Amino acid sequence: MIDKDDVMQAARLLLPGVDCPIRPVAHDEELPTKKTHFNAGSSSSTGTGTGNSSSSSPVVSGIGIGIGEDTSELGRRATIGVAFKLLLTGRAELLAQAAQLLPPTTRYDTQNSAGLTALMVASIRNDEVALHALLDAGCDPNVEVPPAGSSGHPAILPDTQHWTALSFAASRANYVALRILLERGGKVEGGARSSEEKCTLTPLQLAAGTGNLEIVALLLAHGANAFLSTQQKDSLCFAGSAQKGCFCAISVAAAHGHRSCLRKLLTHPVLPGTRDVLSLEEMLAEGDVAGVRGGPGNIPTNANSEDILPLLNKTQIKRLQEAMYHSAENNHLDITIELRKLGVPWTLHCWMHALSAAHELRLDAVIDQLLQDFLQVCPDDYSAQFVSECLPLLFNIFRNKNEGTTLLLADIFATCFGWETLQPVKEQPQMQPVQGSRIDPKFVNNPELSDVTFRVEGKIFYGHKIVLVTASPRFQSMLSSKLSDASSTPTVQINDIRYHIFQLVMQFLYSGGCGSLDVAHGDVLELMAAASFFQLEGLLRYTEARCSEMVDVDNVVAMYIHAKVYNAHRLLEYCQCFLLQNMVALLTYDDSVKRLLFAKKIPNHDVLAGLLQTLQTRLKTRKPNSGGGLVHSYRSPPATPVKK
Repeated sequence: MIDKDDVMQAARLLLPGVDCPIRPVAHDEELPTKKTHFNAGSSSSTGTGTGNSSSSSPVVSGIGIGIGEDTSELGRRATIGVAFKLLLTGRAELLAQAAQLLPPTTRYDTQNSAGLTALMVASIRNDEVALHALLDAGCDPNVEVPPAGSSGHPAILPDTQHWTALSFAASRANYVALRILLERGGKVEGGARSSEEKCTLTPLQLAAGTGNLEIVALLLAHGANAFLSTQQKDSLCFAGSAQKGCFCAISVAAAHGHRSCLRKLLTHPVLPGTRDVLSLEEMLAEGDVAGVRGGPGNIPTNANSEDILPLLNKTQIKRLQEAMYHSAENNHLDITIELRKLGVPWTLHCWMHALSAAHELRLDAVIDQLLQDFLQVCPDDYSAQFVSECLPLLFNIFRNKNEGTTLLLADIFATCFGWETLQPVKEQPQMQPVQGSRIDPKFVNNPELSDVTFRVEGKIFYGHKIVLVTASPRFQSMLSSKLSDASSTPTVQINDIRYHIFQLVMQFLYSGGCGSLDVAHGDVLELMAAASFFQLEGLLRYTEARCSEMVDVDNVVAMYIHAKVYNAHRLLEYCQCFLLQNMVALLTYDDSVKRLLFAKKIPNHDVLAGLLQTLQTRLKTRKPNSGGGLVHSYRSPPATPVKK
């Protein structure tokens, strides 16, 4: 059966950034049976061998390997196996007998087919007696497992290459074995070296992955470096290739959610050799005083972090940001927030993941803290990730939160939008007919040559079909049934439009433009409704331009609703921009904007979705630093004048 560990082990090998503790390393070796050996020899003789090997059947088969050579290798391995059993007894007289079975060049440091020495096996077993006996006999605690593929060691596991006995003890959380090895000269970093690039794991990384606090403390006490990373980057590989090596122990603890281990790693001194040895946490706390004056639990600002971080070198700062990244990626929100409180600067990716996790867990206090940090993560160039992922998350939170959180988000939206003066909607010149007026304006409501009449509010209004049928599809539809009746002048009933507004519509049609129109402020919205009904695009654009000049905090809701109902798209966009730029003032002015945003006043229309799309479009087309939104604090937006 395939269990969870099978899936995690496969993910660790195949997916970058996925980590889990490796499976316990076995130390007993089985030699092939006679039947297995015969089959291997047969496949070699037929030339169909694949050269595969495993810990259960580590015989190397292939073309050119004869039965005699294979038998010799099996004999050597069997001899080493017997010698290992003698060595692991821990008895001095048996160790002397084992030495006679081992190669004279390596003696007690001889490695089996898996690359393990007897001391490594004793470390895996946590056998105190065998460890003391082997070390007293002169075993080197710093012998490393050879790289995978080394000759003479066909069963090496790639995960254990360059491991030492100390590494195996740490991976199994064998405290006694680890202490003995450290006291007898074992290198605390195992086979890893800061000056060498080796694809391996340090004992501290292994201990941080398993979460054993006692082992972590012991390694730190002997000088283990919590910032040491063994990752190897190959610039020739594509980004999705499996990772080589491992990130630092701090990142490992953060990725696995081992908060106690992480605290131990952070509280350990990182600057040995100075007069006052400070831990990382103490150094970060030195600059944290100003950040917590506003009350307990406040996240320090980025300004404080800038004073703290120079105490660390660039590599250490990078490792801490890496730890925050892994904690955020694995949804360990508590660790992410704790690292931030210590002064580790945000990245947009980590901040967004933390905000998403807090929203899912409904942690309103944490959400408010994260939103207050927005200016520190808001990108100057508004990256695609911010526009496509972060903004939808913010609007999703905006839908469901209390008034305090809503106002914080309103500040953020205004900051993203910027404080530039909104340009009113302009009439498009191409909307005007190039030939000027279609007919002399004196024929407006003139019975002379009139061949159609309209009844508006009980009054007769004279018109001319030749002007009207070409004006819009609506007039053509209204008058088409009347065209065949030439015996009398047809009369068309007009409802829901005042006589004065209808007269303005006719003036527009007869003059061929809006230049001669004199429209009072109170009539603009009615004229927009009439323009929409009669499908007069030019007149609709004119009313949009007039309305955009009139928008203020008192009437923006009415303007928005009219723009949506009457398909005034440019006015709708202008109202959305006005709402985004002045949302804080509007939300605190009265409840009309709240009802518009959250009460679904307009059927089949999502106001917040429209605002999100408008803001995304604006940020995509905006040049960096063009709006000054990042220069001014979103706590102090400019005052919005109220037009009367």
